[in-house]
Amino acid sequence: MVEQVIFLTPVILYLGAVVGITLTVRSRPGDTEYFFASKSISTVQALLSVVSSETSVATTVVFPAAGLAGGYVLVWLLLGYIAGRTIVALFYLRALYESSRLTIYQTMSANHRVLESAYLLAKYISGGVRYFIGGYALHQLLGGPTAMWIGIVACCVAAYSLTGGLKAVVAMDQIQSALLVGTGIYLCFYLLGHVPAGALRAPALVDWSPARYTFSPALFLGGVVLSIGSHGADQDLLLRILSTKSFRNAQRSLILSGFGAAMLIGLYLTVGYLLQFATDAELNAKSPLADFVLHSNTPLLKGVFLVLLAAAAMSSLDSTIHSTGAIWKSLTNSTRPGRNWSAMSLVIMVVFALLFMLLEKRHSDFLALCMGSMNYVNGGLIGVFTVFTFFPRRMSGGGVAWGLVAGFAVTTICDWMFKIPVPWTYTVLLSSSGSFLACLAAPMFLRMAQRVEA
Repeated sequence: MVEQVIFLTPVILYLGAVVGITLTVRSRPGDTEYFFASKSISTVQALLSVVSSETSVATTVVFPAAGLAGGYVLVWLLLGYIAGRTIVALFYLRALYESSRLTIYQTMSANHRVLESAYLLAKYISGGVRYFIGGYALHQLLGGPTAMWIGIVACCVAAYSLTGGLKAVVAMDQIQSALLVGTGIYLCFYLLGHVPAGALRAPALVDWSPARYTFSPALFLGGVVLSIGSHGADQDLLLRILSTKSFRNAQRSLILSGFGAAMLIGLYLTVGYLLQFATDAELNAKSPLADFVLHSNTPLLKGVFLVLLAAAAMSSLDSTIHSTGAIWKSLTNSTRPGRNWSAMSLVIMVVFALLFMLLEKRHSDFLALCMGSMNYVNGGLIGVFTVFTFFPRRMSGGGVAWGLVAGFAVTTICDWMFKIPVPWTYTVLLSSSGSFLACLAAPMFLRMAQRVEA
C-alpha cells in the first residue's frame, strides 16, 4: 500500500498541474493571442519552451540508448546544434521576426502554400515518430497497447492546449523543463550509487568510422544543417522565438537554446553511459532506461519516470498541433478560430503515430528513425530557406517546388535504394544541398526552356 502511494504521488501531482493550467490559462480566439501569446513571452520562457519541446521524448528514450551504445560520441551533434542555431540567429531570424504574417512561409514566398503543404508533411512525420516513441515507452513501463497510450496522451493535450493556446503550451513546457532536469540529475546520482567501485571506464568521444551515422565530422555538420532546418524553417519551434518581446530577446533565446539542449541531452547521455555499469541485465536496446526503471524496485523512481514519459509525449504533441493549426488556417484562408484547426491536426497526429508502429522495425534504433524520417521534407525546406535568406531575388515558385522535390527525392534514394539505409547524417547533407541547388537553378533552366521554345 505504501509503495502504491509513493508510486502514484508524482502522477497525481502532475495531473493536478495539467488540470490547473487547463482551468486558469485561457486564450481568446484571435490569432495574435492564440498562436503568438500577444508577443509577451520572455527570453527565459522562450528558451525553456524551445528546449523542452524539441528534446522531450528523444531525450528520455533515444539519448540514453545512444549513451549506452556509444558513450559521448553524440557530443559532436550537440556542438552542431549550437553552431546551427547561432547561424540562424545571426543571418536568418530578422526577416522572420519583423514580419507580421501568420506563418513564416508567407514571409518566405508568395507561393507559400507549396511550402506550407511541405511543412505539414514534414511535421506530421517528425512529430508523429516522437509521439509514437512516447506511447511505446509508456507501453513498456505500464503494459497495455501502445495505441491506447497514444490516445490517452491526445486527450490530455486537448484539454489544455486547445483552450489556452500558446500561453498554456509554454506554461506546461516550464513544468516539463523542470521535470527533465530534475529527473536527469536524480537518475545520474541513483545510477552512480549502483555502479561497482572501479567499474567506470573512459567513454568514447570520437567516432572515425565513415560508415556509421556517428562519424564525428558528419555528425557535426548534420547537427548544423538540422538546426538550420528545425530552428530556421520550422513554424513549430520558431513560434516561441517569434513570440518574444523584442528581436534581441528572440536572438538570445535562440542561441541559448542550443546550449540548453546540449546540456540536457548531455545529461541523458550520461544516464545511458552509467547504465552500462549499473546493471548486468540485458536491457532493451531501443529503450534501455525505461527497461531499467521497469525492473527496478524503487516506486518513487517508477512514478517520477512515468510522469516524465507522459509529460515528454504531451510536450511533443501540444507544440506540433499548435503550429500546424496555424498552417492549416493559412492554407485554407479560413476565418474559423485557430483552435478548430489545431483540433483537426491532433487527429492527424494520432494517425501518423499509429503509422509509425508499422515502420519502426526498418531502423536499428529510435535515433535513426527520428532523424531519418525528418529528412524527407526538412532537407527541401532547409535548401529553400537558405536561398530565401542569401539569394532572395532568385526565389521563384518553380524554384520552391523543385527544391522540395529534390530534397524528397534524394532522401528517398538514400533510404530505399540500398539494402541498408544511408546514415541520416549524410542524407540530411545530401538532401539539403540538392534542394538548395535545385531551388537556385530552377529559374535559370526555366528561362532557357522559354528561349528554346521561342
